[in-house]
Amino acid sequence: TPVLMILRLEQDQAVLSVTNSGPSLPEVRHETLFDSMVSLRDGARTDGEPHLGLGLFIVRLVAEFHGGEAQAENLPDGSGVAFTLRMPARRV
Repeated sequence: TPVLMILRLEQDQAVLSVTNSGPSLPEVRHETLFDSMVSLRDGARTDGEPHLGLGLFIVRLVAEFHGGEAQAENLPDGSGVAFTLRMPARRV
């Protein structure tokens, strides 16, 4: 399914939203999603190796390094998840 990406300026922040269809995030693990070694994927990879869960952790580290933050939330209609990256907007 298509992935929707929107970049917008809100006051002094650049906000990038990435929305995709699929399963919702479980509420019990929502707060740890951006931690190291966390994966909410069902089952193992096709080669039998576990998924390490480093991608969103790296996103959070990069965002924080630049004074921003990363968030994830379920879409209100339950059709997928929206990931949002907020960064200070720098004008050149």
